[in-house]
Amino acid sequence: MTVTNKDRQLLPDRETTEKLYLELRPSYERLLNNIYQQLCKIVEEAGLSVTIKYRLKRFDNFCDKLVRLSKLQGSELLQITDLMGIRIVCPFLEDLEIVEHLITQNFEILEMERKAEQHSFHEFGYDSVHLLIRTTPLDQSRHLPHSADVCEIQLRTILQEAWAEVEHELVYKSDINMPNHSIRRKLASLNASLNLSDLIFQEIRDYQKEIRRRGLKCRQDVELMSSDFGAIHISQLPELEEIVPEKDISIPDCQDSKKLEKLMFAALEAHSNNQFQKAINIYAALLRMKLDPVIRSLIYNHRGMALFALAEYQKGIEDFSRAIEHNDENSRAWSNRGLAYRILEKFDLSLEDYDRFIDMNPQQYEGYWGRAQTCFEMKLLSRALNDCRKTLERKIDFTPALELEKTLHRQLF
Repeated sequence: MTVTNKDRQLLPDRETTEKLYLELRPSYERLLNNIYQQLCKIVEEAGLSVTIKYRLKRFDNFCDKLVRLSKLQGSELLQITDLMGIRIVCPFLEDLEIVEHLITQNFEILEMERKAEQHSFHEFGYDSVHLLIRTTPLDQSRHLPHSADVCEIQLRTILQEAWAEVEHELVYKSDINMPNHSIRRKLASLNASLNLSDLIFQEIRDYQKEIRRRGLKCRQDVELMSSDFGAIHISQLPELEEIVPEKDISIPDCQDSKKLEKLMFAALEAHSNNQFQKAINIYAALLRMKLDPVIRSLIYNHRGMALFALAEYQKGIEDFSRAIEHNDENSRAWSNRGLAYRILEKFDLSLEDYDRFIDMNPQQYEGYWGRAQTCFEMKLLSRALNDCRKTLERKIDFTPALELEKTLHRQLF
């Protein structure tokens, strides 16, 4: 098909159009760069790792497309919508959906086209999402003929981008018709393989995200249970006759450091169910692993609490001391050892440990409460009353402190 005389009359003069293109090019490039910068900021804030490219259509390509499209649809309603183009290449299919959503939130969408929907199941062709967004008009009142205040944004995965580049060379730019049916089937098969690869990559990513989600939940459960065992309170301990030592406990292979969280969770679960001997055995297995000093300190502190629950006070003190050796910022170990010293009537040592805990945590009530009880045992009633008051300043409805305060008032006044 050739361009008719009428179309030739309606198509702009090439020389005049080129002069206008050169005049307007800086303005188009500034506008395109502004859109590019805005997109970069949006995807960065969303935490996405994508590649963004942009280009202003070269003048020769612009004119060639005008002629080509005029042959197909005439020049009266002809409009070039990809004078300014941006391509966003994403690693995974899921990213395409996220980026598409972000664009629709931040730009005015005039048109959206999904190229894959144009092909039947046995055809090959590149898959891509094309969006036309409205742009601000140029400062000048003039426009390139048959252009519009739009920018085309293409969204593709890395594999879709690879296929598009190859197809462009083999099909779009070629002046030779497509090869025989056998070659066409091979191209279709290759395209299908790339589409399948995108799906498999997404499945792998989904699997990894699920593993991370489970791992995070496990860590959160461990932290939650750990916080529940932060300090020992005598009122929380069971009667000794209720404690049944566990026998023949199966401990997983402790040489595999990947089992740290699983073992820790198992130990804390046993601890919470008053299965103290089982917890002690699992803590011992954990301590045979190669551990960071802070983690080792945490485990020694927990095993010390389990030993304390079994009335093994001296062994508990030894574990609390090891916890402090590995991390002297482990304030719970200082508090727990202070309690164990009080049980063994080593009051001076108990006061020293509570003093250290209070220095580290002056806003927490537990240190003042522990020291108040030690002072009460030592008959230091005024000091005990003062610490009771400090306890209640931080936990106004703490019943044990309220009761001890009443007792001290009766004895002192």
